[in-house]
Amino acid sequence: MSLRESELAHLLPELAARLVGQPLNNAWQPARDHVVLGFLDGTRLLLVPRGPDARLHTLKRRPKNPLKPYSFQGALRAHLSGPLSDLQQVAGERAVDLWFGAHRLHLRLTGKSGGLWLLEGDRVLAAYDGPAPAELPAFAEHGALALPARVDAEPTWDDAIGRFYAIRIRERRTHELRIVVGRALRREVQRLGRLLANLEDDLEKAGRADAVREQADTLAAHLHTVVRGSDHVELPSLDGTGTLTVPLLVDRAPSASLTHLYDRARRLERMGERVLERLDGTEKALARAEEQLGRVETMELEELEGLHRSTRGEEDTGGPRIPGVTTWSGPRGERVLVGRDAPANRRLTFQVGRGDDYWMHLRGKAGSHLLLPMQKGHTPSLEHLLAAAQIAAVHAGVPDGGRAEVQYTRIRDVRSIPGSADARVRVWNEKVLQVVRDPAELTGWSRD
Repeated sequence: MSLRESELAHLLPELAARLVGQPLNNAWQPARDHVVLGFLDGTRLLLVPRGPDARLHTLKRRPKNPLKPYSFQGALRAHLSGPLSDLQQVAGERAVDLWFGAHRLHLRLTGKSGGLWLLEGDRVLAAYDGPAPAELPAFAEHGALALPARVDAEPTWDDAIGRFYAIRIRERRTHELRIVVGRALRREVQRLGRLLANLEDDLEKAGRADAVREQADTLAAHLHTVVRGSDHVELPSLDGTGTLTVPLLVDRAPSASLTHLYDRARRLERMGERVLERLDGTEKALARAEEQLGRVETMELEELEGLHRSTRGEEDTGGPRIPGVTTWSGPRGERVLVGRDAPANRRLTFQVGRGDDYWMHLRGKAGSHLLLPMQKGHTPSLEHLLAAAQIAAVHAGVPDGGRAEVQYTRIRDVRSIPGSADARVRVWNEKVLQVVRDPAELTGWSRD
């Protein structure tokens, strides 16, 4: 609840005795509903005009300003100067006037109808939250609000009120972060669970490497007897215990089938090595996320803020599902969004994508647009790019071992072609990846 009238009545004489006559040094607006007045003696007076914690009291340190300043800050710096000449409570209201010569700040601590205005006489020059009205709004009617003060003056009313609201804000921030972090951790547990299941599936697939290599060795031993045109051949096994079925490429020479089998065996072996590397780390990450989720309701604010910072990248690039778009998730939280048709491609590239995101497409062919969401100022790792190129090849139907050229650039360098019905674009500053379709490169990746 905002500052009570009884608390205001105690606080204002204390602030007036300290600040009246002090020259104003600067004014800041660190947030839309926070204004800080800095005086020459180093005192910083916080004015919060609206919300559940509308109040005023001094601050020990000034909060950081946003990258883009609010216009009300400029108005304060342009019109307010000189010493604070008076500080008065408006009779019968939770409102305060701060006078600086002919100018004054009018602060109302009246809940939803609260506000902060800069005036010259009776003319409103600026409002903290938007355009200046022609005149100050009338006070809302209210009954008697003879509520007792919630704090004791220890050592001063200003200190006690500042401490009271610091505790309230900390408790509310802790409650909010427990909800946000808990949601992020549940999502992370689900993601890691899916990743672990995919890795176990990949490990099972990789276990076929020995069988594929045996087929290749058997075909190599009998290559001179194999004729072209069949999709498989029955050959005597190398250990002499029976026969072995070896798959063939129907329209290719038997030697091409031999090369294909050896390539596949090597890919499966590489896949197995990568799966084993990532399996242990994924199991540990899942156990850690489950442990954090189990105690999120008892975490202190500092730990919650640390977890929030670590999950905020995922929060920023998350959001609701986009119609017609497939989402791929990588082992380290990387994401690749893929349009499945022309409307989804347009939506992904020109509505969802932001300037620092990366765009990718199979060069010279119609197909899916890919979006790699990135935090501002960040670029994707080479592993992220190569995996995205493999995803582009998957959605383009490139077979295992097939080659593809994949172009990529920042989303800001992609422009639509006017009148194009199939989401065609022009691309500047592109780079090209030459990739060979290899399932091992997507080890640990999953799609929704």
